[in-house]
Amino acid sequence: MVSETKNFSEVKATGPNQRKNVRVDDVLKVDYRKISQQDYNECKTKPEIIFEKTFGKAFEAPKIEDVNLELLYKLIYHANLKIDRILNILESKDTERPESVSSESVDISGSGMKFIANRSFSTGDIVALRVFLPLASKTWINILGEVVLATKSGTENRYDVTVKFKGLSERDKEIIIGYVFKRQRELLRRNSDVKSREI
Repeated sequence: MVSETKNFSEVKATGPNQRKNVRVDDVLKVDYRKISQQDYNECKTKPEIIFEKTFGKAFEAPKIEDVNLELLYKLIYHANLKIDRILNILESKDTERPESVSSESVDISGSGMKFIANRSFSTGDIVALRVFLPLASKTWINILGEVVLATKSGTENRYDVTVKFKGLSERDKEIIIGYVFKRQRELLRRNSDVKSREI
């Protein structure tokens, strides 16, 4: 079911812009790290500096020209991403690593997201996020977010963190919204198939 996000009530839209409020609950991998206010103020017009400092230089994959090569492309691309990340870690002198949430339930929309963190945050904290999306053309999106809500989860040392995206490019916003609609269709199709088998 398509619904408007509950956690980002400060983002209001009407007409075509309501698309950014469409959200989906999904299981995604998210890397995150708190950014100092000073770093944010110095680099907010060039967030790529923050992302490179936090996550390392990204590997840019070529676009798929032939859809028949899609499976091979995915395998090679994911292998390259892993090698690139390992090299960045080995070469980095920065001992503080981004934390990661693997295969956790997230709630994502074009305006923000909610995820589970292994550390606490305060309202107003700036967080660098790398969200891994299972798409053929782009595996991850780097985003800056401002914490609007952080509460203790039911599990020890786990926190539910809600962030509002800051400075998200229109291109990345469209990728997220496209992914949300894609997942909505997949979930609707899956539910429909389950109901068909039950009849």
